Amino acid sequence: MSKAQSTLPPLASLRAFEALARSGSVKLASESLNLTPSAISHQIRTLEAHFGLQLVQRSGRNIELTESGAIYAAAVLSAFNELFRASDLLDDRKRGRIVRVSVTPTFAMLAALPQLERFRVDNPGIDLRLEAKNTPVDFERDNIDAAVQFGEPPFSNLTFHRLLKSRVAPCADRTLLERFAPIRNSHDLAKMPLIRFNTAPDSWQKWFGEYEPQLASKEAELIGDSLLTAIQMARSAMGVILAPFPLVAPMVTSGALSVVKLWGSMDIGLRDFYFTYRKVDGSSEKIRAVHKWLKVIAKALEAESTKLGV
Repeated sequence: MSKAQSTLPPLASLRAFEALARSGSVKLASESLNLTPSAISHQIRTLEAHFGLQLVQRSGRNIELTESGAIYAAAVLSAFNELFRASDLLDDRKRGRIVRVSVTPTFAMLAALPQLERFRVDNPGIDLRLEAKNTPVDFERDNIDAAVQFGEPPFSNLTFHRLLKSRVAPCADRTLLERFAPIRNSHDLAKMPLIRFNTAPDSWQKWFGEYEPQLASKEAELIGDSLLTAIQMARSAMGVILAPFPLVAPMVTSGALSVVKLWGSMDIGLRDFYFTYRKVDGSSEKIRAVHKWLKVIAKALEAESTKLGV
């Protein structure tokens, strides 16, 4: 056995450290490994004792990696990611081809999940697994094959294809619109409770700046920590949201939201949705299948939005 092999720390400690570095929480790490928080802490101390270095800084319930811990975490996360991908290759042989795709929760709810069965029917040999999350996608760190990202290109070292061109229109629950009727102009709209979401914090200022410069400083009274949260707030008749189309078109068609059609839709610089993947996977059959499926979804959303006049 080589010296390098003989000085490797226990695998259990490495696994605990990888889970902690990935989640940023002892609690989440313990849940992912089905261990107690104290067991995670014990394994981290074992790893620190092995190297004689402090890897984790503890402050009450909060933890953060030390400089040494951050350096080691980058290598450990990369190594485990390769192990996960190698395991997927074996799973591919055993159970068929797996493709993991990260999507935003809103895209999952409104676009991907309603059409998931169609993908399975059209691609019986591919096991598509969607991971919905709002945190930034990191292809080096996350165990994913592709992602639907809400952002602006270029995406570093990735191939990308725009799926949806975003524009906005004011939307609210019908009962709220009736309560504030008639809504004849932007001044009437400004009297209503407005909702903004953190991924587009200045969208209302931009919108009012286009229609009524005097109201450009108008700020939303209500805040959703994500687009999905803001949409749910609007559906609960809490306020008006500048909803992104064509993504929310199905909600308007179903009656869950109503468009204030006085203004139609606008392009105010909202970030668009892109399908992204590693350049090396450009010829992958399963990636091509997912892209084809997403393009069909995007085309249908655009058609539905056009029928609504948005």
